[in-house]
Amino acid sequence: MKFDNMINELFVRFPMLRNEYESEGDYIKDLQHPCYAIVFVPFIRKVVFANDEDMIQSICNFMECMANSDDEDELVSELLAVSVLESILSEREIISSLKPYFGAKTLKILSTMEKEYGWS
Repeated sequence: MKFDNMINELFVRFPMLRNEYESEGDYIKDLQHPCYAIVFVPFIRKVVFANDEDMIQSICNFMECMANSDDEDELVSELLAVSVLESILSEREIISSLKPYFGAKTLKILSTMEKEYGWS
């Protein structure tokens, strides 16, 4: 995964998010961090509250791919940490619902963040 392609990567994995992205207008166009914070994070919340286990698994698989991309492009794992995990870190019910589906690398990033923010 490459940082410059992460908006397209989001739509490849979750095509239903394209309309939401486009409805936000030009102010987030081609900006990965705002796209993930404004489009992907609310989608995560919606899926968790709907208890859609298949989609939760898909989201967590995608997040694990992002976490593991630090060998290829460290900016991708930073995108995951800063714009996704940090956005939901204080939402403990969301974190608790996602944790069983997280891969090892996502859990490691989350654990580090929880320690830094006093959640563990």
